[in-house]
Amino acid sequence: MNKNLKSKILIIFIFTIVSVAIYLLSFSLFENKINDSLTKILVNIQQEKVSNDVVLIVIDDKSIKRIPWPWRKELFSDMFSFLEHEAGAKSIVFQNLIVFPDTYNSNSDKIFFQSLKNYNNLINSYILLNSNLAGDVLPEEYFPLFESKSNIKIIDKTGKKFVPSYKAVIKFQKDFLLNTKFLASSIIPEDNDDVVRNYMPVVYFNGKYLPSIALSAYSMYTGIDTFILYDDFLCSNDDCLTLKMPIYYHKGKDYIGNNVYGLLTDINWYKPKTLYYSHKTYSADDILLSYYALKSGKSPKIDPIEFKDKIVIIGLNADKNVWDQLSETQVLKKQADIDVHATMIDNMLSNTFKMKNSNDYTIFITLIFCLFISRGFRNFKTNLLFTTLLSTIYFAYYLYEYFMYIYVPSITPIVTMYSVALLKNIYSIVTTDKTSEMLKHAMGKYVSKDVMKKVISDIDKLKLGGVRAVVTILFVDIRNFTQISEKLSPQEVSSILNEYFSTIEPIIGKYHGIVNKYMGDGLLAVFGEPIKNSQHAMNAIKCGIEIVDKVKILREKLILEGKPIINIGIGINTGEVFAGNIGTEERLEYTVIGDNVNLAYRIESYNQILKTQFLISESTYEFVKDYVDVVKLSQVSIKGKSKPIDIYEVLSIK
Repeated sequence: MNKNLKSKILIIFIFTIVSVAIYLLSFSLFENKINDSLTKILVNIQQEKVSNDVVLIVIDDKSIKRIPWPWRKELFSDMFSFLEHEAGAKSIVFQNLIVFPDTYNSNSDKIFFQSLKNYNNLINSYILLNSNLAGDVLPEEYFPLFESKSNIKIIDKTGKKFVPSYKAVIKFQKDFLLNTKFLASSIIPEDNDDVVRNYMPVVYFNGKYLPSIALSAYSMYTGIDTFILYDDFLCSNDDCLTLKMPIYYHKGKDYIGNNVYGLLTDINWYKPKTLYYSHKTYSADDILLSYYALKSGKSPKIDPIEFKDKIVIIGLNADKNVWDQLSETQVLKKQADIDVHATMIDNMLSNTFKMKNSNDYTIFITLIFCLFISRGFRNFKTNLLFTTLLSTIYFAYYLYEYFMYIYVPSITPIVTMYSVALLKNIYSIVTTDKTSEMLKHAMGKYVSKDVMKKVISDIDKLKLGGVRAVVTILFVDIRNFTQISEKLSPQEVSSILNEYFSTIEPIIGKYHGIVNKYMGDGLLAVFGEPIKNSQHAMNAIKCGIEIVDKVKILREKLILEGKPIINIGIGINTGEVFAGNIGTEERLEYTVIGDNVNLAYRIESYNQILKTQFLISESTYEFVKDYVDVVKLSQVSIKGKSKPIDIYEVLSIK
C-alpha cells in the first residue's frame, strides 16, 4: 500500500470518527431543541383537539386552601365513590402514592383500605427505582402480589432480553397492596436535559413487563386486555388494527435523577388550554362538594354525567405541594404530570403517534453529507450555509407535518457537514503550510532566505527589472585557496569550504545582509537591498570584523585537525548599483550589478599586495568614519578607475 493511499484512508477514518462524535454531541445539544421548536409550531398551527373522553381532577390551591394538606385518605375514597358509583366513569387513575400511614387518625387508613375493594375501575399508581433505598422499598416477598395487580397481559415477541433498570418499588402499606385491585407505573422519563419527550408504556421489572398508567387506563376503557410486544411496536392483539404504538429502547432518567433504560415511545403533544394543561380540568374540591351535596340530597356543583364513560386522572398540583408533579415538556416549561399521562392516553385512543427516526438512518445521512463535503466543499460561503440550513430544516418540518410526525434530524447533518468542512480546510492549511515550509527550506539552500521572503511577499509583482539603490557590497575571499585545494581530495576541499561558509553566512544575516552569490572560495554579500536599512555601511563593517574573529577561531580548529591554514581577505565598498531580477521570464535571478560591485572585489584583492586583511573604500569610510578606527593607505590605482583612490584598513570599532 503506497503512502498516499494510506494518508487518504487515515483522513477518511478521522473524518468518520469526527462525524460520529459531532453527531452524538450535536444531537443532544441541538437536535432535541429543533425537535421541540417544530413540535411547538405544529401544535399551535394544527390545533389538534384532545379527546373529550379524558379529563383531569386536580388537587389544586383551592382544594388545599379549604382542606389543608395532607388529606385524610377517606377523602380520596369519597372522590372514587363519586366518580365510579355516581358518575359511572369507565376508568379512574389515582396518581398520588399511598405510602405513609395517617399519623393523625389511624382509623382513616383502615376505612380507606377497606373501601378499595369497592372500586372495579380504579387504577392506583406506583414508582419503580433503579436502586434500593433501605427501608423505603417493597420487600421482595411482596413482588408476586404486586405483579398480580396488573389488569392486562403482555405477550413478548421481541426475542430480546433487556437488562432491567428497575430493581425496587417504592414501599406500600400492606393493607393497601392487599385491597387495591389494579396498579400501574406512573414513571415519566426525562431526557438528559430534563425535558420530557417520550413515555414508557410498559416497564420491565423482575423479569416481567408491567403496564403504565396510560396503557392500563386505555385497556380498561377499550376492553382490550392483551397486547403484543414486537421489536418496533406495541400492538393490540387484533393484528395491530386498534393500536400500533412505535417503541424503541432508550435511556432516560427516573424521578430522582438516576439513569434508566426502557422501552419508550415519543409523545404526540396537544395545544395547551391553560397554564399547565391541555385537557379539561376540574378542582378536587368541587368534586368533593358535589359528592357531599348528592349525599345530602342537594344539587351537585358538577353534574356527575360529565364523567360518564370517561377516563379520569386524579393528581396533585398546588403551590403548597410538597411533591413536585410538574415536568418540562416539549410544549410547556411546566406541564402537570397527570396531563402527560392524559396526552399519552389520547395518543392511544386516536392511534396517532410520532414516528421515531432510526439513529442508523441519521448517521448514514450525516456521513453522506460529510462525504459530499470532503469531496466537493472548498470554501465557506454565508449564503450557502443559510440556504442549506433552511432547506434542511424545512425538509424536516415538511416530513414532520405530513408524514406521521416523522422527525428527520436537520441540525446534526449541517453541524457535522460544516465541522468536517472546517476540519478539512484546517487540514489543507496545515499540510499546505508544511509543504510550503519544506519548499522554503529547500529553496533556502539555493537562494538567500531574505530574497526568497521578498519574492514570496511580493510574488504577484515577480518580473524582470529592478531599482537603482545605494548599497554596501562586501566581498570575502580565502587567500591562495586554489593552490591549497590542489593538494587536497575533493571531499576535503568540500568539507573545508562547507565549514567555512557555514561559519560566515549566519554573521551576514545577523547584520541584515544577504549572500548574493558564492564565487568558488569567495562570497559576495549585499547590505541595504532587498532588506532596506539606512545603516547598511556600518552593518557591513560590523559583519566584516566578526567574520575576521570567527575565521580566526576556525583556523585554530583546522590546525588542530591537521588541515591546511586558511587566511581571508575582506573588501567593502558603498555606492549605487542596479538591484533586481535579471535573466528570462522562465528563470530569474536576483543580483546586484554595477561598477561599485566590481570595486569591492578589486579592493579585496589589495589585501594580498598590502599584507592586510580588511579594506574598505573611501565612499564606505565617509559613512562610518565617526565609528571606526582605520589606517589610511596610500592611493592605489584600481583597474577601471582613471584616478587613484584612497582605501582604508579597518582596525576596530571605536
